[in-house]
Amino acid sequence: MPPGPFPYPFLGNIPQIISADPVRPFSKLAEKYGDIYTVTFPSGNAVILNTASLVREARLAPGRQEVLLGKSPEFFYPFGEIMGHNMAGSDYSLAYLFERKVFVSAMHIFGAGIEQASVRAGHAVDIAIKEIENKPGRTFSPNNLLESSIVVQLLEWLTSKKMALDDPIVQEIYEFNAIMGRGALLMTMYQLFPFLCYLPTQLSREIKRAQQIREKIFPPEYRAHRDSYIPGTVRDLTDSFISAYEKELAKETRKDIGSKDSGIRGLMVNVVSVGSGTTSAWLTWFFLYNVLYLNVQSKIHEELDAVVGRDRLPNWKDAESLPYLQATLCEVERVSVITTLFGTNAIRDTTIAGYHIPKGTFVGLNISKVHEDNCEWQETEKFKPERFLDEDGKFVGWNKLRGFMPFGIGRRECPGQTLAKVMMFSFASILLHRYKIELPEGAEIPTTKVSIPQLVTKPNDFLVVAKPRELGLLQDRQ
Repeated sequence: MPPGPFPYPFLGNIPQIISADPVRPFSKLAEKYGDIYTVTFPSGNAVILNTASLVREARLAPGRQEVLLGKSPEFFYPFGEIMGHNMAGSDYSLAYLFERKVFVSAMHIFGAGIEQASVRAGHAVDIAIKEIENKPGRTFSPNNLLESSIVVQLLEWLTSKKMALDDPIVQEIYEFNAIMGRGALLMTMYQLFPFLCYLPTQLSREIKRAQQIREKIFPPEYRAHRDSYIPGTVRDLTDSFISAYEKELAKETRKDIGSKDSGIRGLMVNVVSVGSGTTSAWLTWFFLYNVLYLNVQSKIHEELDAVVGRDRLPNWKDAESLPYLQATLCEVERVSVITTLFGTNAIRDTTIAGYHIPKGTFVGLNISKVHEDNCEWQETEKFKPERFLDEDGKFVGWNKLRGFMPFGIGRRECPGQTLAKVMMFSFASILLHRYKIELPEGAEIPTTKVSIPQLVTKPNDFLVVAKPRELGLLQDRQ
């Protein structure tokens, strides 16, 4: 296997990981041990990949695309306990493969009306705007406002229900996400001391609370959809899941594909919980870089005015004509890296860069290091949206640059990325069309350095002021 730090008995390499860097330990270790190295956890060995070429070899090379598909439960405690049965955390199995087919098919069914999905995204943006307008001096925290607004949006896509930011269900989802984030940061401790799972610790109480929230919200909503579902009529994403399940079931001959009820409930949890955390973090970083680089924000304003004008609001049809805005969204993810490390377990023996990788080994993609890989990027330390534009100023797309992997890569990449792009574009374009976002007068300039480890990386909290852009006669939507 690849070389790495010498493991301690029982503890493995946890002491070196903790002491390396509290926020980006695997990037720090790469400086000493190279582009590919092994670290040892109590649950087993992990191989960390730090360059785009290694990640592509491991995930895309012929004959290896089916290898890194596993997710061993012992590597992901307490994710499974909090989320319940869910596709994102499922180990490789026939049931996982079937559920992924259902999810992709449902995204296609729902995405056939992607323009309608964009229109629906306007409701959550409207809620965010009303909240901003009600704030004294229009000063607000992007972190808190965006996550709640996106939860509102995802719940509407999932259930057809329009909710307010202070709706108890929205607040409970917010609490659910926070519990999952805290739990993920403690997973190593529970690998070291498995008996803690059975003790009445604070985390065990929080896990039970998360389970209560999950069971309170999603099963009743699913049952209501199942009992009122009319074949051929798709009211929302839950109907899409039911329709896709029936469609895929008709083609399936194998029996070990899991339960329809638990499968669809798990997909519902995935959409709201996983989707809200990552998308809101991405947008929070977007607004941070827009206040730090006002010249970038000015270019986006100019582009919006030239393409959209002032007598209507941007929509998904405008995306292709707004290359600089899309390039900025991509560059924000490259420099901020919302999910620094994610990976899967090898379901059989394989090789990477000539090293033997035994079955069961966790192979982690260190995306923070990949997104600053000098072999793929020039001037990696600079914030340059232009790197996602071609020589004619057109957006190169989300998948063309070899070193850019915001949604992962390979067979376990994020299947909900289309809806994430719609949400990010809707929030970013409409809010910047309406406002100039600045720091409050006299405020300390916020930092892009993250001070605490997080499951989904967000910047330290900061405040901004939304100043209306008084150009033309743009009317508020009701």
